[in-house]
Amino acid sequence: VLDKSLRPAVIVEELAVTWDGRRDLLADEAFCFVAWGRICICGIMGPGGVWAGYFTRDGTPFFGQTMHKESGSRDNSKAAHRAPIPWPIDLRQEVVALAEKTAVALAADFIRVDVFPNGGRPVVAEVSIVSGWLGRANLEWGEIDAWLLGLLGERWLEGYGQSHGRIAGTN
Repeated sequence: VLDKSLRPAVIVEELAVTWDGRRDLLADEAFCFVAWGRICICGIMGPGGVWAGYFTRDGTPFFGQTMHKESGSRDNSKAAHRAPIPWPIDLRQEVVALAEKTAVALAADFIRVDVFPNGGRPVVAEVSIVSGWLGRANLEWGEIDAWLLGLLGERWLEGYGQSHGRIAGTN
């Protein structure tokens, strides 16, 4: 059952801009992993396509292996030494809220919601079913660090036990 406040249809009006409204760089993007309607982590591609690490639901930054490392598509050189993207707190909270609302509307137990901060007006960029990340094949793929894979799996299992198969906030 979709949230009644979500309007059907998709309209592409313009290219997304960076968090601070710049149009001269590739827009930054948050890859938000949501288990049972709550953010576990968000991976961040910074403006211009430079890997910028991860943050937790409350905004605590941490460093882990870059996503899609096998393709070499993201520059993670010295990413552990970079300061996190200086998003205002309210913008980060809006990104988190949009990702969680999207996951709940789709009744997903585990999903990745990608969000463009878009100059202070966050928009959903993509929704990905990433159930394969919880499988053993990911250890071969090297997509993310094994400890991070474990964290995501634990959050999913905790929520499954608490929700008994239902997403919190849905009927």
